Amino acid sequence: MNGKNNNAVASALKRFVSNHDFPRLLILIAMFALTAVMQKNFFAMKSIVRNINSFTPLILLTMGQAVVIISGGLDLSVGTALSLLTCVATSVMRQGLPITGVYALLVTFAVAMAMGLINGIGIGFFRVPPLIVTFATSYIWLGIALFLRPTPGGETVDWFQVFYKIRNIESAPASLKAFGEIIPPALVLIILGCILWWIISRTKTGRYIYAVGGNSESAYVTGINTSWVQIKACLINSVFIFLAALFFVGQSRSGDARMGDPLTLKAIAAVVVGGIALTGGRGSVYYAFVGALIFSFVSKIIFFANIPNAFQTLFSGVIIIIAIAGSQLYTLSSRKEMEESKLT
Repeated sequence: MNGKNNNAVASALKRFVSNHDFPRLLILIAMFALTAVMQKNFFAMKSIVRNINSFTPLILLTMGQAVVIISGGLDLSVGTALSLLTCVATSVMRQGLPITGVYALLVTFAVAMAMGLINGIGIGFFRVPPLIVTFATSYIWLGIALFLRPTPGGETVDWFQVFYKIRNIESAPASLKAFGEIIPPALVLIILGCILWWIISRTKTGRYIYAVGGNSESAYVTGINTSWVQIKACLINSVFIFLAALFFVGQSRSGDARMGDPLTLKAIAAVVVGGIALTGGRGSVYYAFVGALIFSFVSKIIFFANIPNAFQTLFSGVIIIIAIAGSQLYTLSSRKEMEESKLT
């Protein structure tokens, strides 16, 4: 009996190690360990919360971007969309009027859905290449954001900090503040994003997103409304952008038309590091999460290594290329070994 159990464990372990995503987990562990060595008090609660806060926006945007890419699309407007949502929220709110925070939530969510709908209609119904659609809309979102906020600023209500640091809210109950000390609001937003995708992935929409991304024509022949699926993918992406915007507004208590600019390409790079094929139909949103963590740890390592600013972007690119190349080589070697074992 023990022999059978040992064989089952060994077989399961072999399948796990041969999985093409296994190298990414190894890379993540290595980056985690290296950051822990280089960052003082890495395991202190303050440092953990600080790291979670710095990782959250990229994680959320990467997960949303992953959904669009799996469906066969690409969104170059996520950064400017994020910026626009922060500008919208801070334009609606009025300091000293708590109810305006509720209005801001509703209006900002509606704007987020409208942006996703516009991108989805362009990609799904009009069949314009996603690169063209989202490149064009990125400038539209930026123009509106600059109109609302030519310079960073705006107003927020006190309770909006619930999305960043609950203890800063004077009127918050003691129990809520205690909860915020244990589980940072940023982590709650990430968990909400994971739950959202977990639910969607178990519905027809989740399966159809993979089917359309894998082969749109075949999916259409089988009766799937490919246009509507791509619209849904863009709407899901907008929800993740909306969550990231809530965090940013809670953190900075202002809106900024330019704050999301660097995150667009970082999110795409993190998706690639997470092993999602840019051709669509393959990959996991959760491994996009892993890719965002790897990318974030790379930035931390470069910072703590005191590498000059002029070389930080260069080193980031080199490390990411090494991570992707290493993962691909591992996958190819694993497949070769499996094919050889089948032949023998």
